[in-house]
Amino acid sequence: MTNPSYFLCVAGIISFAIALLHIVIIAAGPKAYDYFGAGEDLVLMARRGSVIPPLLTIFIALVFAVFGLYAFSAADLYRDLPFKGPLVVIIGILYFLRGSAVFFQLLNRGSSASGTREIIFSLISFTAGICYLAGVLGNWESITGGPL
Repeated sequence: MTNPSYFLCVAGIISFAIALLHIVIIAAGPKAYDYFGAGEDLVLMARRGSVIPPLLTIFIALVFAVFGLYAFSAADLYRDLPFKGPLVVIIGILYFLRGSAVFFQLLNRGSSASGTREIIFSLISFTAGICYLAGVLGNWESITGGPL
């Protein structure tokens, strides 16, 4: 049987990778915002040199980095963070719900490249959600100090 902390480590790595990707998007500029589906308004602001897209993207990167820290904290690889148990469950549910879109995307699959990208993004989110939730279930007593 796999150690539940392994799942939390994978979840943390995925979260940190997503955070890093957001920093790369800032560096790459408007084409990256467009490629990763930031939306027309944000892409237009990035093309005009507005500070809003990079600031928003830094905030998003920080959120994903915090998600990674919580996964590592739940795996006992990082210090205990406040509300670790409930927040790791919430993070797992958020990823799981975002990733669940893959089933609808596969049913309505078009042949466009953006459709394929969305499916990949959803699969990554689904995997992260499963890893968070499996890790939490396996480590519940360690994470919360009490039985499930």
